[in-house]
Amino acid sequence: QGKVIVVDVTADWCITCKVKETIVLNQVSIKNALESKGIVYLKADWTRKDETIANKLAQYGRTGVPLYLLYSSEGIPVILPELLTEDMLLSYIETIK
Repeated sequence: QGKVIVVDVTADWCITCKVKETIVLNQVSIKNALESKGIVYLKADWTRKDETIANKLAQYGRTGVPLYLLYSSEGIPVILPELLTEDMLLSYIETIK
């Protein structure tokens, strides 16, 4: 639909995922930046190891979580760093036109 999307592939048992949610993804600065750019935030929950999510992980060469993807409005994904920081994500968001 021509929207920019951030996909957070996570699981309840993933400690790294939970830490990143707290110190990065749930920060007011991130939420404000996503909203101001009209970026959709989606969470793919792999807690029960869903086959569809497992296939998506494999598509990007991953066997586990976390996986952070930033899809352009053309549907082209950028794999964001696994050790994502607030500043890193803000920098990626700033590049969106």
